[in-house]
Amino acid sequence: MIKRENKEKTKWLLILFLAIVSFILAFMTQKLIFNAIAIGLAICVYKYGNPILFKEYDERRKKRYEEALQVRDAAQTAITSRRIFKK
Repeated sequence: MIKRENKEKTKWLLILFLAIVSFILAFMTQKLIFNAIAIGLAICVYKYGNPILFKEYDERRKKRYEEALQVRDAAQTAITSRRIFKK
């Protein structure tokens, strides 16, 4: 299982690297074809590789977002009930 995840991650990192190299080549040579390749690869990485490459980051971000929502809801409740200022 871990070996398969590493293969997938390596594959998407390689595709991302190719997109970056293609972008740099397009910038240096002013050839439109390299821009098209870079954009196509970037879209593929964004759509299909993002969940594989940034899985841990997305989980941490989702957890922090849910915690922030809980704090916001608690603050909203405290403000609307006005118990925060009363003894």
